[in-house]
Formats: sequence, C-alpha cells, structure tokens
Amino acid sequence: MSNFHILHALCRSALANPSNAVIRQVERLRDALEKEGKKADAEKLTRLLNSIDQTCDMAPYRIQKSRAMLGGEELTPNTSIPVDKETATPLVEILFPASLCDESPIFSSKVTLAVKSILDDWANLEKLSEIGASPSRSCLIYGAPGTGKTHLALWMAQQMGIPVVLARLDGLMSSFLGTTSRNIGNLFTFAAKYKCILLLDEFDAIAKLRDDPQEVGEIKRVVNTLLQNLDARRESGICIGITNHEVLLDPAIWRRFDVQIEIPIPSYEVVSRIIGKFMAPLDFSNEEIKFLAWCIEGGTGADAISLVQWIKKMHVLEKGENTRLADLLQKYALLNSKRIAPAKREMLAHPEDALLAALLENREYGFRQKDVADIMGFTPSAVSKRLTKLKGMEEDKNHA
Repeated sequence: MSNFHILHALCRSALANPSNAVIRQVERLRDALEKEGKKADAEKLTRLLNSIDQTCDMAPYRIQKSRAMLGGEELTPNTSIPVDKETATPLVEILFPASLCDESPIFSSKVTLAVKSILDDWANLEKLSEIGASPSRSCLIYGAPGTGKTHLALWMAQQMGIPVVLARLDGLMSSFLGTTSRNIGNLFTFAAKYKCILLLDEFDAIAKLRDDPQEVGEIKRVVNTLLQNLDARRESGICIGITNHEVLLDPAIWRRFDVQIEIPIPSYEVVSRIIGKFMAPLDFSNEEIKFLAWCIEGGTGADAISLVQWIKKMHVLEKGENTRLADLLQKYALLNSKRIAPAKREMLAHPEDALLAALLENREYGFRQKDVADIMGFTPSAVSKRLTKLKGMEEDKNHA
C-alpha cells in the first residue's frame, strides 16, 4: 500500500483518544492487510493497538445532573471579582467551560483510575445524597512541575461544565500585616457565593508548615485562616489544590482534602503515548517514538511535548535534508541540556558507538538491530559489523 504511512499516522492520531468504534476500524484495517499479505504493515497496526492497553486516556464524563446539585449563583463574564484592597490587584481569574481544553490528559492506568473515581463521585452526587453518603468535595493534586497537574484540574472542571475560580495563592500574599488573611477570606467568600470549582494553584505558597523557623508569626495566622476557610468550603462547593512542593505543606492541610492524588514522573509507555499523540501530522514509526521516549527518560509530559514541538520545527527548517534522527537528538540535547539526563547526553554526543551499544543493551525498551539501524541511518549489516567491532574491542580490553 503506497500511502500506508499516511494511514498509519491517521490511526495513531485516532488511537490517542480511542473509542470502541475507532479501535474496531483499526482492527478491520489490520485484518484486511494481513489477508492481502502485507504482514509488516499489519504488525505496525497491531503494535499501535497493543499500546492503548498499556495506558489509557480518560473518557469524557460531561457531568450535568451533579452540576444542578451545587449551590450558588451563576457566574457570568460580567461578574465583579474580588481585588486586593491595597493594590487593586485581582485575586482570581474566572475560566468558563467553553474556554477550557477538552483534550483529556494522558496518565498511567493507576492515575487514570484514581481520577475516574473522583469524577464518579461528582457524577453521582444526587444518588449519594439520597442515601446520606458524602461525596468527595475536595482534591489535592501534587507532583513535580510539568507532570500535567493544572491540565488535569481544568479538564475535570471542563467535564463538569462548571466555571473555575482560579486563584494562584502566591498572588494573595501581601506585605501589609493582616492583608493576606483578609484576601483569603474574600476569596473563599466569593467562591461560596457562586456555582464554581475553586482551584488553588501554587498551594504551598500559603499552606506552609506553621513550625517552619524561617517563617514569621504572620504565616501561622495565614495558615489558620486558610484551614478555617477550607473547612467551610467542604459544605458549600468543590475545591482543588495544586502544588509542586507537597513537603512544604502543613500536616493539617492534608486532612482538609478528601482525596490526594500524586502525579508521578511518567513511565516511558506514557511518554511514548504523549509523543505519538502530539507528533501528528508527522509520520514517525513506533520504534522512532520509542527512541525519543528513551532519550528523555525521567522527563515529564511537558518535556515530551517540548521535544515534539522542536522536532516539528526542525522538520520545517531542515526540509529536504537527510538528517538522521540520532543527529537531531544530539542537537536537541545541546540546546536543551536540562531536559535530558547527563548520561544520555554523553551517549548522544558519540552516537556511532556508545549510543548503538546502549540501545541494543536496553532490555526494557527492546530495541532490535533493525530499529537501531533505522534510527542511526545505518544498514542492518553495518550495525552487525559495528557490534562485532565493539565486542572485539571489549575482549581486547579485558585481556589487557
């Protein structure tokens, strides 16, 4: 099939957010290719289908009934928002569902299961209330920067169809005595008045340990004010907190959240799915995507997206040049040294030997000689010769 590479790219894009109908059509295409004797093409589709079992995107919930269960007035674009009385700086930003991205984040199956359990609570507020059960009204999302915490919180709000009152808590801090506590009180009073999700970003800026010797007495009063308002919020609406520095949080803060979800550094399977999803419309093989994931191993989803965007830029700027993928990554490592681990940068700096050996020796990723040959722009026979040479050099070294 002369245009299979286009079909392959379309299938990969469709399976980034798979439905049963999409999966079925890709399976039909694979089966048709097998019957026509195009086993290599069929195998590529099989690998795509297998990849969706390793991790999963969260299907849309579109929670509507539970929205009616939340009290408060409706927010509109004309609603006046609270401001810092000393500086007139807005304390919040209002984000309406129509402006929020409905593209579901990609996480491991364990994280996805945890998020779905929260959405199930919110999707069944009415049923839970009928039997006197208390749904989860608050959620703390924590993890390293770039792992998708804010994206997740906004996606959850978008699925509920409820406006977000976004407050970056570092913006509530004031040098005036007592103003920070007053700002917190005004923020929660505003959120309690309206039907909304209160999203507290940079949560550690205020919710710090009260016994921190570096902090003055004012921070203790601020944390106490925050705790009191979080308790009151449990009865009036939904609250989500986000932090990159959970170790800084006061222990009492954790008890105010019904659910706490850690968003870990993604596995290479998750990174591969992120790369595959955002690489479209460029057509990269599964092996090439796996190599890109290997290069940024230990990085975040944001790192994966940054790499994809850079490769797309190079595709435009170096169009027509026969550049090896290994050479592209060597250049990327020089320009983005903090996104790639030092050991990987060293291997990429000498791709002829160190990189070849490292890829083939890595059992977790399962690179084959043919895969490595394609990535490095060699023929399979050239790879075999280099391996033989490397093995001989190693034996000579051991005998010396």
